[in-house]
Amino acid sequence: MSTNVIRYGPRPPEAQVDHEIDATKAPIATEAVTITYLTDPEIVAAVLPKPLEPAAEPLVRVQLQRVRIAGRPPFGSAVFSVTARHDGLRGDYPLFMPQSTEQSVTGGRETFGEPKKLGRIEVERDGERVTAAVERLGYQLIRMDGRVTGPAELPPDQVNTEFYFKFLRAPDGSGITDPHLVYGEYHRHYELLENIDGTVELGESPLDPVADIVIRRITSITWCRRRTVQVGRIAARVPQEWLLPYVHQRYDDPPQDAALSAAPGPEPARV
Repeated sequence: MSTNVIRYGPRPPEAQVDHEIDATKAPIATEAVTITYLTDPEIVAAVLPKPLEPAAEPLVRVQLQRVRIAGRPPFGSAVFSVTARHDGLRGDYPLFMPQSTEQSVTGGRETFGEPKKLGRIEVERDGERVTAAVERLGYQLIRMDGRVTGPAELPPDQVNTEFYFKFLRAPDGSGITDPHLVYGEYHRHYELLENIDGTVELGESPLDPVADIVIRRITSITWCRRRTVQVGRIAARVPQEWLLPYVHQRYDDPPQDAALSAAPGPEPARV
């Protein structure tokens, strides 16, 4: 009889660990470009599923990051979100969270309900010059070019909230299963914060239409180095009919996916 361990077999209780939770409890080291800009209030209102509501101002936050988690290779990450409120709590609602590795996509989607997809993320700094970009399926979606102009005031340690919806598509095509609103709480300590003078471009794509969230006025571009601990918790159960009109925010639409050509979309608009 073979004495080899069958690695697909059951594991003992001490080995039944969600390593995504373990990884995010340890401080996550990040270098990030963060862009904030104002868009139109009706745009923000249009993309928010209930029970989320628009915040006081239609602010968009775009983060392009180099991430290091203990025990994992470095990877690229981006978050494209609009501000929202739930039960008086202000936070960010991500529409698009491309990641450069499968491990980051799978862990974040299945554990926290983050709307992650595989993409190409570049964040580069050479002296005072900084460039950052996101590309997916041949389409350049986000690009920032700029120069660091000087230090910004370090913020105090803080907790930032992101709103996620955790659900799966029903296997019989009847909708989605067990939807919940999740609070992703990010406990952040900033080590460095600098201002950037730069330009931002949003590119067109049939699957990732970030260009629809138009830029009216850029309010800030910064470079930071920080450490983060992420905590997730279920905030509320959500009726599936509230989310069904928005499922396409997370999943690529198969007809559009099949229609993609190798040629990139139109040139992005420069702001």
